[in-house]
Amino acid sequence: LLIPRTDLLRLENNAFELATMSTEQSVKENKSGIPAAEFITDVKEYLSKKKISCDECVRSLHTIHNKYKFLEQRLLQQKKALLQKIPDIRNTKECVEFLLKRKEESDEEKFEAHYQLSDNLYAKATVDATVDKVYLWLGANVMLEYNYEDAQALLSKNLKSAEVQCKNITDDLMFLKDQVTISEVNIARMHNHGVNLRKAAKGTQ
Repeated sequence: LLIPRTDLLRLENNAFELATMSTEQSVKENKSGIPAAEFITDVKEYLSKKKISCDECVRSLHTIHNKYKFLEQRLLQQKKALLQKIPDIRNTKECVEFLLKRKEESDEEKFEAHYQLSDNLYAKATVDATVDKVYLWLGANVMLEYNYEDAQALLSKNLKSAEVQCKNITDDLMFLKDQVTISEVNIARMHNHGVNLRKAAKGTQ
Protein backbone atom coordinates (compact mmCIF):
# COMPACT_ATOMS: atom_id res chain seq x y z
CA LEU A 1 0.00 0.00 0.00
CA LEU A 2 1.10 3.55 -0.64
CA ILE A 3 1.83 5.73 2.38
CA PRO A 4 -0.76 8.58 2.50
CA ARG A 5 0.76 11.51 0.64
CA THR A 6 -0.16 14.12 3.26
CA ASP A 7 1.53 12.10 6.02
CA LEU A 8 4.56 11.41 3.86
CA LEU A 9 4.98 15.07 2.92
CA ARG A 10 4.82 16.08 6.58
CA LEU A 11 7.39 13.48 7.55
CA GLU A 12 9.59 14.40 4.59
CA ASN A 13 9.62 18.05 5.63
CA ASN A 14 10.63 17.12 9.18
CA ALA A 15 13.28 14.70 7.98
CA PHE A 16 14.63 17.19 5.44
CA GLU A 17 14.97 19.86 8.15
CA LEU A 18 16.80 17.42 10.42
CA ALA A 19 19.07 16.25 7.61
CA THR A 20 19.80 19.85 6.59
CA MET A 21 20.79 20.72 10.15
CA SER A 22 23.10 17.70 10.29
CA THR A 23 24.67 18.62 6.95
CA GLU A 24 25.24 22.24 7.95
CA GLN A 25 26.91 21.09 11.17
CA SER A 26 28.78 18.24 9.39
CA VAL A 27 27.28 15.75 11.84
CA LYS A 28 28.25 12.18 10.93
CA GLU A 29 27.75 10.91 14.48
CA ASN A 30 26.93 12.34 17.90
CA LYS A 31 29.23 12.59 20.92
CA SER A 32 28.47 9.01 21.91
CA GLY A 33 29.42 7.70 18.46
CA ILE A 34 25.88 7.00 17.24
CA PRO A 35 25.97 7.41 13.43
CA ALA A 36 23.65 9.90 11.78
CA ALA A 37 21.11 8.61 9.25
CA GLU A 38 21.52 9.71 5.64
CA PHE A 39 18.42 11.40 4.22
CA ILE A 40 17.72 10.15 0.69
CA THR A 41 16.86 13.28 -1.27
CA ASP A 42 16.64 11.60 -4.68
CA VAL A 43 15.49 7.97 -4.62
CA LYS A 44 16.43 7.15 -8.23
CA GLU A 45 19.87 8.72 -7.94
CA TYR A 46 20.49 6.92 -4.65
CA LEU A 47 19.63 3.51 -6.14
CA SER A 48 21.80 4.19 -9.17
CA LYS A 49 24.70 5.26 -6.98
CA LYS A 50 24.44 2.25 -4.69
CA LYS A 51 23.76 -0.11 -7.63
CA ILE A 52 21.05 -2.00 -5.75
CA SER A 53 17.40 -2.75 -6.36
CA CYS A 54 14.55 -0.99 -4.60
CA ASP A 55 13.69 -4.11 -2.55
CA GLU A 56 17.30 -4.55 -1.47
CA CYS A 57 17.43 -0.93 -0.41
CA VAL A 58 14.21 -1.27 1.62
CA ARG A 59 15.65 -4.28 3.46
CA SER A 60 18.86 -2.37 4.17
CA LEU A 61 16.92 0.66 5.44
CA HIS A 62 14.82 -1.58 7.70
CA THR A 63 18.01 -3.04 9.17
CA ILE A 64 19.32 0.45 9.96
CA HIS A 65 15.95 1.45 11.43
CA ASN A 66 15.86 -1.67 13.63
CA LYS A 67 19.35 -0.92 14.95
CA TYR A 68 18.26 2.59 15.95
CA LYS A 69 15.14 1.23 17.67
CA PHE A 70 17.13 -1.46 19.50
CA LEU A 71 19.61 1.13 20.76
CA GLU A 72 16.73 3.42 21.75
CA GLN A 73 15.15 0.68 23.89
CA ARG A 74 18.46 -0.09 25.56
CA LEU A 75 19.04 3.57 26.41
CA LEU A 76 15.49 3.91 27.74
CA GLN A 77 16.17 1.00 30.11
CA GLN A 78 19.44 2.59 31.23
CA LYS A 79 17.71 5.90 31.85
CA LYS A 80 14.94 4.22 33.82
CA ALA A 81 17.53 2.52 36.06
CA LEU A 82 19.35 5.82 36.60
CA LEU A 83 16.13 7.65 37.46
CA GLN A 84 15.54 5.05 40.18
CA LYS A 85 19.17 5.12 41.34
CA ILE A 86 19.63 8.90 41.60
CA PRO A 87 17.01 9.47 44.37
CA ASP A 88 18.53 6.60 46.40
CA ILE A 89 22.01 8.12 46.17
CA ARG A 90 20.65 11.57 47.02
CA ASN A 91 18.74 10.27 50.05
CA THR A 92 21.75 8.33 51.32
CA LYS A 93 23.94 11.40 50.89
CA GLU A 94 21.47 13.49 52.89
CA CYS A 95 21.50 10.89 55.69
CA VAL A 96 25.30 10.97 55.86
CA GLU A 97 25.28 14.79 55.86
CA PHE A 98 22.76 14.74 58.71
CA LEU A 99 25.00 12.39 60.73
CA LEU A 100 28.01 14.60 60.04
CA LYS A 101 26.11 17.72 61.11
CA ARG A 102 24.77 15.95 64.19
CA LYS A 103 28.27 14.88 65.16
CA GLU A 104 29.69 18.39 64.80
CA GLU A 105 26.88 20.50 66.25
CA SER A 106 24.77 18.45 68.68
CA ASP A 107 25.59 17.97 72.35
CA GLU A 108 23.56 14.77 72.48
CA GLU A 109 25.57 11.73 71.49
CA LYS A 110 22.61 9.49 70.62
CA PHE A 111 19.21 9.94 69.01
CA GLU A 112 16.34 7.75 67.90
CA ALA A 113 15.54 7.15 64.23
CA HIS A 114 13.35 4.92 62.09
CA TYR A 115 14.87 2.91 59.27
CA GLN A 116 13.23 0.91 56.50
CA LEU A 117 13.41 -2.87 56.72
CA SER A 118 11.24 -3.50 53.65
CA ASP A 119 8.32 -1.92 51.83
CA ASN A 120 5.98 -0.31 54.39
CA LEU A 121 7.95 -1.81 57.29
CA TYR A 122 10.11 0.37 59.54
CA ALA A 123 11.99 -0.26 62.78
CA LYS A 124 13.24 2.04 65.51
CA ALA A 125 16.96 2.34 66.21
CA THR A 126 19.22 4.29 68.54
CA VAL A 127 21.98 6.01 66.55
CA ASP A 128 25.27 7.25 67.98
CA ALA A 129 26.45 10.04 65.67
CA THR A 130 29.91 10.19 67.32
CA VAL A 131 30.85 6.75 65.97
CA ASP A 132 31.80 8.35 62.63
CA LYS A 133 31.16 5.13 60.76
CA VAL A 134 28.69 4.12 58.03
CA TYR A 135 28.38 1.16 55.69
CA LEU A 136 27.55 1.71 52.02
CA TRP A 137 26.32 -0.84 49.49
CA LEU A 138 28.53 -0.68 46.41
CA GLY A 139 26.67 -3.32 44.41
CA ALA A 140 27.38 -6.99 43.65
CA ASN A 141 26.70 -7.84 47.34
CA VAL A 142 29.62 -5.65 48.43
CA MET A 143 29.39 -3.34 51.46
CA LEU A 144 32.27 -1.16 52.71
CA GLU A 145 32.83 0.89 55.82
CA TYR A 146 33.48 4.65 55.50
CA ASN A 147 33.79 7.56 57.86
CA TYR A 148 31.26 10.36 57.37
CA GLU A 149 33.44 12.65 55.27
CA ASP A 150 34.67 9.89 52.95
CA ALA A 151 31.12 8.59 52.54
CA GLN A 152 29.87 12.09 51.73
CA ALA A 153 32.61 12.60 49.14
CA LEU A 154 31.93 9.21 47.49
CA LEU A 155 28.17 9.77 47.36
CA SER A 156 28.61 13.29 45.96
CA LYS A 157 30.88 11.90 43.25
CA ASN A 158 28.46 9.07 42.42
CA LEU A 159 25.47 11.43 42.35
CA LYS A 160 27.20 13.85 39.99
CA SER A 161 28.32 10.97 37.74
CA ALA A 162 24.80 9.51 37.60
CA GLU A 163 23.25 12.91 36.77
CA VAL A 164 25.78 13.53 33.98
CA GLN A 165 25.18 10.04 32.60
CA CYS A 166 21.42 10.60 32.69
CA LYS A 167 21.79 13.87 30.78
CA ASN A 168 24.02 12.22 28.15
CA ILE A 169 21.49 9.42 27.67
CA THR A 170 18.70 12.00 27.29
CA ASP A 171 20.75 13.76 24.59
CA ASP A 172 21.38 10.42 22.86
CA LEU A 173 17.66 9.62 22.91
CA MET A 174 16.82 12.99 21.34
CA PHE A 175 19.43 12.35 18.63
CA LEU A 176 18.09 8.83 18.05
CA LYS A 177 14.54 10.13 17.74
CA ASP A 178 15.67 12.33 14.84
CA GLN A 179 17.51 9.44 13.15
CA VAL A 180 14.48 7.17 13.49
CA THR A 181 12.32 9.85 11.83
CA ILE A 182 14.77 10.16 8.93
CA SER A 183 14.99 6.36 8.59
CA GLU A 184 11.20 5.96 8.55
CA VAL A 185 10.85 8.62 5.85
CA ASN A 186 13.56 6.92 3.77
CA ILE A 187 11.74 3.59 4.08
CA ALA A 188 8.37 5.14 3.18
CA ARG A 189 9.75 6.96 0.12
CA MET A 190 11.64 3.89 -1.09
CA HIS A 191 8.58 1.69 -0.53
CA ASN A 192 6.36 4.07 -2.49
CA HIS A 193 8.95 4.21 -5.25
CA GLY A 194 8.90 0.42 -5.46
CA VAL A 195 5.09 0.39 -5.64
CA ASN A 196 5.16 2.94 -8.46
CA LEU A 197 7.74 0.88 -10.34
CA ARG A 198 5.58 -2.23 -10.10
CA LYS A 199 2.52 -0.29 -11.22
CA ALA A 200 4.45 1.10 -14.20
CA ALA A 201 5.70 -2.40 -15.08
CA LYS A 202 2.14 -3.77 -15.05
CA GLY A 203 0.95 -0.87 -17.19
CA THR A 204 3.43 -1.69 -19.94
CA GLN A 205 2.36 -5.34 -20.13
